[in-house]
Amino acid sequence: MENHLPLLNDFKFNELIEVPSVGQAGGMGLLKAVSEVLSESEHGWCARHILANWSKDWRGLERRNNFWSCARASCVAELNFHLDSLNMLRNGICESLLRYNKETWCRAYFNCDMKCDIIDNNICKTFNAWILAARHKTIITMLEEIRVKMMERIGKLREFADTWIYDISPIAMKVYHDNMAQSMRCTIKWNGEYVYEVEDTSLRVVLKHCVNMQAQTCTCRSWMLKGIPCAHAITAMHFKNLNPINYISHWYHKSTYLKAYSTFIQPVSNMQMWTTSTNPPIEPPPIKKMPGRPKKKRRREERRN
Repeated sequence: MENHLPLLNDFKFNELIEVPSVGQAGGMGLLKAVSEVLSESEHGWCARHILANWSKDWRGLERRNNFWSCARASCVAELNFHLDSLNMLRNGICESLLRYNKETWCRAYFNCDMKCDIIDNNICKTFNAWILAARHKTIITMLEEIRVKMMERIGKLREFADTWIYDISPIAMKVYHDNMAQSMRCTIKWNGEYVYEVEDTSLRVVLKHCVNMQAQTCTCRSWMLKGIPCAHAITAMHFKNLNPINYISHWYHKSTYLKAYSTFIQPVSNMQMWTTSTNPPIEPPPIKKMPGRPKKKRRREERRN
């Protein structure tokens, strides 16, 4: 592992880590190991697991909704507003939540270079569920089934790009249209150069954001986090008769999408077609039967929806 440290430190990607429950010493060791091996990357904690641990002491739908509002806040001012709303529900509730480092699960503190604002670990969970049937088989059979699933998936995802109406991915276009609708509730003031003051009334409190079209920034940080113009930036672009679609990051373009699936997995013949090895066969380890019926179902949180 030490030989690979220079290479690993060059990666600047987001690393989402599940939050270990109280008493899980192995989980805390994993956090320490990841922070040492990938010291230059940004480390995030899965917001859903933080909610699962935190809500054991603070139950209720309103508290849960306020938690997600805090996690999804893209700037510190919006985060503080939601924290104040949460604190009104009961004394000490905010102090309990902020014991978890907010820089690891709140969008307001995420790095804007990644163009990624994911706050949970659902991608990993989805993949694990996708290979669930193969995971309980022997090692070669498991790897073969995963390889075939990935080989077929790459081809299907490339064909999916042919169904796009625009040169931008459908998910990015949905975010764009939602921001477009929100921009209808914004009012704008222009300073005469390339900076705009946009008043947003979509929250219970009125917030004013500054949009700099030359630097392509907005003080709400949503545009920089996602790479998709926020409602305030769209308002400024419409004011100057600009097309906001032209300002969507290249990471959402079809050409970039196809590059991600440009490498194909080649078919492999089955075991009966393999060349017989002259080396002695590898014997499996002795099987030790454990007491009780083997568990295949994952234990879920008691109040997980």
